[in-house]
Amino acid sequence: MRERTLILLFFSIDLVVLNTSVMLMSKFHYGDFFRLQDFHYIINLSWILTYLIFINEKLFLLKKKPDMVKYLLYKFCVFISLSAILFVFLNLDDISRSMFVGSSLIFLIFKLLLLNPYNYLIKKRKRGQYFSKILVAGAGKAGKSILSYYRENNDLGEIVGFLSNGEIRSNGIPVLGHISEFQQVFEKRKFNELIITLDMSHQSDISTLIRQAEYNGVRPRVIADYNEMFKRHYEVRKLGKIPVINIRECPLTKYYNRFWKRAFDIIFASLMLIISLPFFFLIAIAIKLESRGPIFYMPLREGKRGEKFTLIKFRSMKQNDDPINGIRSTDINDERITKVGKIIRKLNLDELPQFINVLKNEMSVVGPRPHRIKLNQMFQKDVSSYMVRYYVKPGITGWAQVNGWRGPSISKYQKKARTLYDLWYVEHWNFGLDLYIIFLTVFNVKSYMNNN
Repeated sequence: MRERTLILLFFSIDLVVLNTSVMLMSKFHYGDFFRLQDFHYIINLSWILTYLIFINEKLFLLKKKPDMVKYLLYKFCVFISLSAILFVFLNLDDISRSMFVGSSLIFLIFKLLLLNPYNYLIKKRKRGQYFSKILVAGAGKAGKSILSYYRENNDLGEIVGFLSNGEIRSNGIPVLGHISEFQQVFEKRKFNELIITLDMSHQSDISTLIRQAEYNGVRPRVIADYNEMFKRHYEVRKLGKIPVINIRECPLTKYYNRFWKRAFDIIFASLMLIISLPFFFLIAIAIKLESRGPIFYMPLREGKRGEKFTLIKFRSMKQNDDPINGIRSTDINDERITKVGKIIRKLNLDELPQFINVLKNEMSVVGPRPHRIKLNQMFQKDVSSYMVRYYVKPGITGWAQVNGWRGPSISKYQKKARTLYDLWYVEHWNFGLDLYIIFLTVFNVKSYMNNN
């Protein structure tokens, strides 16, 4: 029997039992099995109590009867508690409390009595035609993940064993032979499903296994594992009905992740601009008093997807590089840095105006730092994956910066290390990570290193 059929069967039984419980309580409370004015109550209680509280799908995940009992008692207590709150706040005087609690208790008793036949049907399903006996081709990490899944969901199928392709075997995997021994293993074990977890670069082996499986009436399934081919994070999606492999898929590709990150950027940047407004005036006055020139330094930078924008910073030097074509990075003990510049750079205050860039949707609070356009070209020559940083918006602070990778990056090692930190952030972004980076930006000493 299919799982959906069982769920529908249990649901139908519950409806009958629940209405029977209401009728029995009505006989005890009113002396009559059914009263017309209780009809709406019976229907509503049936759907709410059965569908929302005693959801039978959960029973498929609970393999032991004591766990089922605990689950039902817990759900019943939650239901009674929530109902009591609704009675108070909604002032439901037209519904009898005695009828409600009494019929619910009777239903619970019936439900507990039905656990034995329910459990019997669930176990019988495992011996039915829809229960899979599975052979897995591939004994590596993907195979181990499949084994863990079916051990946690053993009502869905049973792993009879694995075929190896000479890969490094993961611990705990029962290997029955090599993939070339498929026919011999089938004749001994008689499985009805084959899951192929071989790397997609082994196309000939995969094709052979599929042919052998179908020859024996075994249903083949293929896990799309491209780790060996791409050696980086990827995700398989569909373009209509066409499967597409997105190489180096990142969390911020998803709209809801971008939405929440953008919402946080707007709120955080607005608050920071309001809080730091007094500092804006003080820094601006200090810059003008110490040296001639504009208050802000506004170089051209590349943002997400190579779109150019004007970065806004407090001027910290007597003489700045060309905002558009400049290639000179700040050196340690750079003679161009003013006295005020040393202070605001040490405390990262020169970056405060970039919250305006955040509100303009040109930058994010957290992300890879935007470099000079000429510097991008230099990095790109030494690190081939460097431009992947621009899959996301650049940030005021970033994972590389809080780990000490800021300031001059002269050697190829420095450029590659800095890039790897940025790429790690792009591929592993989450909201908690952004908060952690902001915390480290303020309190971690590495954030202030190499910032002369």
